[in-house]
Amino acid sequence: MNTQWIGAANPRELSDVDFAAAASRLGCDPAAIRAVWGVEAAGRHFLADGSVVRRFEPHHFPREHWERIGFFPRAGEAAWRASVRLSTETMFQSAAAIDQTAAMAASSWGAPQIMGFNCRSAGFDTAEAMVSHMAVSAAHQLGAFVQLVEGWGLDSALRAQDWTTFAARYNGSGQVPVYAARIEAAYRQHSGVPSPVVLRIGDRGAAVTALQRALGTQDDGVFGPGTDQAVRAFQATAGLPVDGVVGRRTWDALGVAAPDAAEPPVQETPVDRRTDITATVTGAGAAMTAIGAGAAQLRTALPESAFSVLVWGAVGLAAIWLLARALRRWRGAVR
Repeated sequence: MNTQWIGAANPRELSDVDFAAAASRLGCDPAAIRAVWGVEAAGRHFLADGSVVRRFEPHHFPREHWERIGFFPRAGEAAWRASVRLSTETMFQSAAAIDQTAAMAASSWGAPQIMGFNCRSAGFDTAEAMVSHMAVSAAHQLGAFVQLVEGWGLDSALRAQDWTTFAARYNGSGQVPVYAARIEAAYRQHSGVPSPVVLRIGDRGAAVTALQRALGTQDDGVFGPGTDQAVRAFQATAGLPVDGVVGRRTWDALGVAAPDAAEPPVQETPVDRRTDITATVTGAGAAMTAIGAGAAQLRTALPESAFSVLVWGAVGLAAIWLLARALRRWRGAVR
């Protein structure tokens, strides 16, 4: 059995130079490539034995071999869920002994966790070629990631800081807002500034109104054909890609062309959302003050979903307590 996943295992970590080169190739802000790498990458490049970090996903391996590798999803269980629960290195080695090409195609590879079957999108003819490339160094794994971004056409999303589009393609349709908010939080950490909202035809609201005023068009808050035409005309004049999508580069160009225009709204992060919840709770009245103060301390320590359940559960209990107290007072008044 060949072992393309065993390589030089160059211990050098990625440097500012590596990320700057990747950003230059993609035409984006270095902080943008750092942000998506920080959220999407596995955190390490090689295992202790010098092999490329990997995760076997047995549900992508040919079904006729599932029993031989010990992959037994429960009755009624989705195969991908069983993969999360059951996948092991021993299972990968068993699969590779049966059909190494299929096993490599059914595994995610390197820090960017690129599935072997996506090798062509990353610029390689085979999964084996992609993994051999990744085995050279951490910088080679970043290079494969850059090629996948280009292959999937996500370089434009990086330039626009359109994290929603990036997350939807890179992670699939599940939890897109969660991943987009995480990337935005990472981007702020690396750049020190927030990303403006990304707008396109069909959007509505205050952000569209701000855009229309910067463009000098009718400010009805609806990104319709007229606004789309105005955006494309501005992008052409500014020397930008003419795609009708208003992201970072278009907002920045508008800021130069219309310096008196209002600043565009910014994208949310998990902390922003938790802050909104805390503000709502704190503003509910004096009886909620303790809950609001506690929530303020918790909002940076808990995942957004857990934080929301905890805080709104506390709100519910507080509301019940207030109603019960009011009822007791009312009963006392009518006796």
